[in-house]
Amino acid sequence: MKMEECTVAAVFPERGSVRVKREQSDGIISAELPIVFQWTLKNQEYTMPAIDEPVICIFNGSVGYVLGAIYSDVSTPPVKDVNKHYMRFEDGSFIEYDVKTHQLFVKVEGELNIETKGTVTVNGQPLTLNGSS
Repeated sequence: MKMEECTVAAVFPERGSVRVKREQSDGIISAELPIVFQWTLKNQEYTMPAIDEPVICIFNGSVGYVLGAIYSDVSTPPVKDVNKHYMRFEDGSFIEYDVKTHQLFVKVEGELNIETKGTVTVNGQPLTLNGSS
């Protein structure tokens, strides 16, 4: 098995896979590689890397997997705090949770839609929307 730093060359969102440029192997473009996701059965998670995003791959001959994206000198971590979980989107929207202060911050550049079968509460009180609770 060989681990390599590669660059995403093509994205197949419908299959959760990519092709990568293998710089350490004369710049060849790989076969389609599955991305290792955290959950894929009952709980599911999905985020696709962008074209040109640096990723770490593991190969056994021509068979390989994308383990994940990595930060670099060009793209540095957006947060430098071990207590924070952060997700930013290209339009400027982001979600940040601080496990130390127990604060969740959400910034949305567009609409925010909440769908629930239950009640939305704020500070222990049901939230009233459009005259109903």
